[in-house]
Amino acid sequence: MIAERQDFLLFDRMVAWHIMNGIPVPMDAHTFYEGLRQRFLERDGMFFLPDQVNEYDDKRAHMELDNIQLEMVPKDEKSSIAWLNLKLGERPMTYQEIQPLYIQELHQSRQEKMPELLDMLKENFVQDEKGAWYVPDLTNAADLAKIRRKALLKEFWDSCVPGKGKLKVFRMEAIRAGFDECWKQRDFATIVKVGERLPEAVLQEDPALLMYYDNACSRA
Repeated sequence: MIAERQDFLLFDRMVAWHIMNGIPVPMDAHTFYEGLRQRFLERDGMFFLPDQVNEYDDKRAHMELDNIQLEMVPKDEKSSIAWLNLKLGERPMTYQEIQPLYIQELHQSRQEKMPELLDMLKENFVQDEKGAWYVPDLTNAADLAKIRRKALLKEFWDSCVPGKGKLKVFRMEAIRAGFDECWKQRDFATIVKVGERLPEAVLQEDPALLMYYDNACSRA
């Protein structure tokens, strides 16, 4: 698994390029993911240019299937959703089926305030008449993304903005959504305020958050 070829990390790179160049981010994540699937070739959850995918296909064809292992470890909310997309993309699964697999694989970051598995399923996936969860089509995904963003922004304004001390446990996806919204509104002061409350290691190790924070500091 080449992490940089996954859709959510490609989206982060796109956002970073626009912010570093002082240009408004032109689209949300759902629109970006839809464009990826329309314009590029997908293999095993990764995206390639036409001249790159031939090399990947050729190497995979010469590997023993038993030796192919695509590893993705859920350690925070973003990677957990990616892990669920991978598993539920293989086949629909009920909560009872996916829950023990998820618990077995989860390596939760210490400072991460993780939502419950059922809440992540409700916010990002669709349930069929038999109770099995599956990856939604593009239309449903767009509606789910709007609902999810609203919930994340509420978490940001209710739990991350008030107060003055260092944040010890927090929902990273809420902070990412909040920084994105504040950037769109040119509310640089809030980005700086929340950024200063984050543990230094967390801020330095997350390129997206550090990018928002550094650029907001220069504009606040």
